[in-house]
Amino acid sequence: MVTSSDVKVEPQVFINFRGDELRKTFISHLHKRLQRDGINAFIDSDEAVGEELKNLFKRIENSEIALAVLSSRYTESHWCLQELVKMMECSMKGEGCNKKLLVIPIFYKLKIDTVKELDGDFGRNLWDLWRKPGCGRDRDSRIVKWNEALKYFLSRNALVFSETGKEEEFVSTIATHVKNALSKITPQRGENPKPQKGAGNPKPQKILSRAANITEPEDQRLKQLAVKLNVECNDNETRIVEVVGMPGIGKTYLAKKLFAKLKKKINHCVFIEFKREMSAEQGSEWLQKRLVEGLLDIQDCTDTNALEVWKDSLIDKKVVIVFDDVSDKKQISEPLKGICDWIKKGSMIVITTRDKSLTEGLVTDLYEVPGLNERDGLELFRAQVCCNIEGNFMELSRKFVDFARGNPLALEEFGKELRGKDEAHWETRLGTLAQHSNPTIREKLRSSYDELNEQQKDAFLDIAYFFRSQDESYVRSLLDSYDPESAESGQEFRDLADKFLIGVCDGRVEMHDLLFTMAKEIVEATAEKSRLLLSSCAELKNKELSLDQQGRDKVRGIVLDMSEMEEKPLKRAVFVGMSSLRYLKVYSSLCPTHSKTECKLHLPDGLEFPKDNIVRCLHWVKFPGTELPPDFYPNNLIDLRLPYSNITTLWSCTKVAPNLKWVDLSHSSNLNSLMGLSEAPNLLRLNLEGCTSLKELPDEMKDMTNLVFLNLRGCTSLLSLPKITTNSLKTLILSGCSSFQTFEVISEHLESLYLNGTEINGLPPAIGNLHRLIFLNLKDCKNLATLPDCLGELKSLQELKLSRCSKLKIFPDVTAKMESLLVLLLDGTSIAELPCSIFHLSSLRRLCLSRNDNIRTLRFDMGHMFHLKWLELKYCKNLTSLPILPPNLQCLNAHGCTSLRTVASPQTLPTPTEQIHSTFIFTNCHELEQVSKNAIISYVQKKSKLMSADRYSPDFVYKSLIGTCFPGCEIPAWFNHQALGSVLILELPQAWNSSRIIGIALCVVVSFKEYRDQNSSLQVQCTCEFTNVSLSQESFMVGGWSEQGDETHTVESDHIFIGYTTLLNIKNRQQFPLATEISLRFQVTNGTSEVEKCKVIKCGFSLVYEPNEADSTSWKETPRMEDNRQDRRISFKTGEGDDCPIATPTTADSKKGNSLFSYFLGRDTSITKKGFKIPKQIDVGMRKYSQMKFQNEQVEVEHFPGNEQKANILKNALGRIKFKETRDVVGVQDV
Repeated sequence: MVTSSDVKVEPQVFINFRGDELRKTFISHLHKRLQRDGINAFIDSDEAVGEELKNLFKRIENSEIALAVLSSRYTESHWCLQELVKMMECSMKGEGCNKKLLVIPIFYKLKIDTVKELDGDFGRNLWDLWRKPGCGRDRDSRIVKWNEALKYFLSRNALVFSETGKEEEFVSTIATHVKNALSKITPQRGENPKPQKGAGNPKPQKILSRAANITEPEDQRLKQLAVKLNVECNDNETRIVEVVGMPGIGKTYLAKKLFAKLKKKINHCVFIEFKREMSAEQGSEWLQKRLVEGLLDIQDCTDTNALEVWKDSLIDKKVVIVFDDVSDKKQISEPLKGICDWIKKGSMIVITTRDKSLTEGLVTDLYEVPGLNERDGLELFRAQVCCNIEGNFMELSRKFVDFARGNPLALEEFGKELRGKDEAHWETRLGTLAQHSNPTIREKLRSSYDELNEQQKDAFLDIAYFFRSQDESYVRSLLDSYDPESAESGQEFRDLADKFLIGVCDGRVEMHDLLFTMAKEIVEATAEKSRLLLSSCAELKNKELSLDQQGRDKVRGIVLDMSEMEEKPLKRAVFVGMSSLRYLKVYSSLCPTHSKTECKLHLPDGLEFPKDNIVRCLHWVKFPGTELPPDFYPNNLIDLRLPYSNITTLWSCTKVAPNLKWVDLSHSSNLNSLMGLSEAPNLLRLNLEGCTSLKELPDEMKDMTNLVFLNLRGCTSLLSLPKITTNSLKTLILSGCSSFQTFEVISEHLESLYLNGTEINGLPPAIGNLHRLIFLNLKDCKNLATLPDCLGELKSLQELKLSRCSKLKIFPDVTAKMESLLVLLLDGTSIAELPCSIFHLSSLRRLCLSRNDNIRTLRFDMGHMFHLKWLELKYCKNLTSLPILPPNLQCLNAHGCTSLRTVASPQTLPTPTEQIHSTFIFTNCHELEQVSKNAIISYVQKKSKLMSADRYSPDFVYKSLIGTCFPGCEIPAWFNHQALGSVLILELPQAWNSSRIIGIALCVVVSFKEYRDQNSSLQVQCTCEFTNVSLSQESFMVGGWSEQGDETHTVESDHIFIGYTTLLNIKNRQQFPLATEISLRFQVTNGTSEVEKCKVIKCGFSLVYEPNEADSTSWKETPRMEDNRQDRRISFKTGEGDDCPIATPTTADSKKGNSLFSYFLGRDTSITKKGFKIPKQIDVGMRKYSQMKFQNEQVEVEHFPGNEQKANILKNALGRIKFKETRDVVGVQDV
């Protein structure tokens, strides 16, 4: 009997999830993808029935990564939550955890806010679970821990899957994230030396066998196979696992290693190896005899029906059976049909095969052997080369490994080929890999090809020559039989995929480079050249002369690259006789857009095609004729692409094209009629972009019941669309149709509608019926004056673009919630005020109101727009105030708002999960009041503190976190280290590298007086160097901007840039205690080079510490700047002849707490101090949100008589804390 210790499988990844909800759907897909990628992932179905929770905890402790899949029913299960607590503890390396666990939260069809606020079913289930009878006395401590764990996972970088996302893409994203994380976590054993230049032979070493030298990758794959067989505990069922993969991937090797392990523990084992050349002799009778002989140790069994005869002897025995290299289903189907009747439960059967369809319906699970990763591939390659790979050999080795793409057989053979050879030989062989395959590899791969039937062989070679990396559905259509509805439709494609001769990755058809090389060798070796890849007309002529009539009949495809051709006439009969021609492509590889190239092929005598041609794919860039030849019949045509051609119509008479799906006639400026497509009912996509002579579309388009995509961009003569209705159209593009005046809805299934640059003056009421519309582009519609009131009925709309609709003055009332709308662009319109109903756009992420001279203030309440990240107000020259800002704003760009005076702070602090770079730009806002500048600076400080919480994460990206810029010429006084010019050198305090440092604050004053060459990108950077420390140079971005497109960002006068960045994730930080001095050098760049005419005239620096636990001030959010002096107040006075305020420090009252508001504002004022006590009854939700612990603390609050602006700032400073009583705090009401 096999015990659990025989083949121990420790998971790399532990998946925590709600089983009843996700086990058979999302988790099943995720688990399979991770295993396919060679990642050993554990889910609780892998555990034995009745296993205790402590054993699952052990799994978590032994894992490298834990995925917490939070879903709406997650909180139904106390097991899920207990696992979550354990994962949190291991992530923090708590008691009992032998290593630090990396945790990745995954929000599956669940909003982060729902978890944060414990809303909906998620919150209700949690409280129901807490109240559930039988929870015991520890229910209170449990829910505290559960809540703590949920908070902890909310603070981590998360992956979010929405209702509208594609699950396959999300699973791929998770797998990539996990692979990247594992590559950082896994110890780099046997790490290779860095490449160095060298030209000699690699140093020889002792020859090692594959098994002795490369144990890790095989062991990992062996563990994965053991999991499939449920080796640890499978007494309740007989497991039959199919091991599949391309030739050479290691199926037999793994099966033999597993068999050797199990044979030590189980007495009745048999390994049966099938020989492809003996498949006829190795039938059912032969197999039954071999099974009985191997399992019962019988010599020369002669019984005709051996299994039935020896059934009683086998029924009580647990057995291990391996069927290796099965190539015919008949070989094993008979014995496997009644296998459970003649062996004991708990037996294990492994079948290795190159064709996963052979065992369909016979096996319980499938294991697809993954290729080796780069590190393991290099180890295997090095073992076969038998040398220490150094110098330039390392780079060459990586290229060989890359070409093999994880195939162990290829790595072994390449290594043997190169053993003892010099560098020149390595480079020469590398250059020939794609043309000449290794004989051993070729023989192995060729055996799979030889087993194909003729149709499968043709499909394989067609994909190799014409369709690598093409869309899967496109390739399937071109390979399908003539009748798409037939039972054989698409069979060849499925067969090739099942045999691992092709694969599908991210929706595209791929073929291994080894197979592609073999395919080219097969075609070149045949006398009939069925597929021609040509780079010149001369080659085409030579091939034509060398092909006899029989050879011409065999040509299936021609690809002609015109990029290096001279202008040549093409013979009329060049394609006559090519009756098998299916694919014809004429293109230019050097100029893929083709707009600037001239037509190099001419048809002086016209062109003929074979009678009854079967052309399926015709691509001809700059086709020289005015129409296709009269003898060209499109009965079999599927894909027609004639961009930049001279055609005026496709064909002069009506022709039936029943299979035509894709048509591209873009930029054919002479095209004036589409009647040739009137008999193409199955058309899917039609691209007519840039057909400037086209005035109308045929009414017959109503018969195109499958059309999903219609592109008419730049059809400047098009006046209107035909009055038709189609339910299939999803994307309609009319961008730049400058003569198009009236739009009517032709499909209620539209998802994307582009009307930008048209002459329409309004939208029809029927637009409200487009309930599936996701994207609506109305930019540059100069005549658009009104929008329909039914706009709010577009429930699926995510983006609405109205930029530069200069006549649009009113945005309609939104009477219903538009929860899907994420982007609203209103820049360049004449809208003076947004309606109060704008709060219905609660999910809005980006709002653009730039270049609008009618806006004076934003009267609508943005305080409830919690999801708004980007607010653009550039060049709103009459905007005077921003009374309320969104609470989680990431970017505010108010450049050029020359009348702007007052700006409020965002209402609340950002949540810990929103730790991304934030920018607040107020360039050229010369009227901005100092109190508003201080409010923004304070917000920067507060957000800096929260955004530093994740500074120890292994996925943390070292960058500037938050910054702001505005007109000014003085460094704020709280920067306690300042200097004139662009260089600041200072001595570091003794405990400067204390763990309490959360980052650094940087500030510069930049002069733009000499800067005239304004551009779209500008960055202020700081280079930081520490003395006495090697490799200690770091770079930071203090601030700046990057505009889209060619829009420039003109700046006048001096400006202050303030930025915060963390200092705690620097590599080799353990060396820094040696540093005694720091040098900071600031410069202004345009993203690529220094901007010499922008001068840094002043600079400032300050270390930022976490607050002391003993601090009595309640202002816990504000990080403490490094300053050994007493709290400082800053008073401002105006210098003679200078409009800039001059900061001079004054000593503050040393009493603790007095500096709360002066620190917040950064200036001294005539004040009246009043104190009030914050009671215990604080709103629990707000305390959780702001992470403040006020309980009965005495807080000093400064009162500013008659200054409403300062009172509002104080209100924001205190947040939304609810008081039962508030003592005489003048100017602050209903805090």
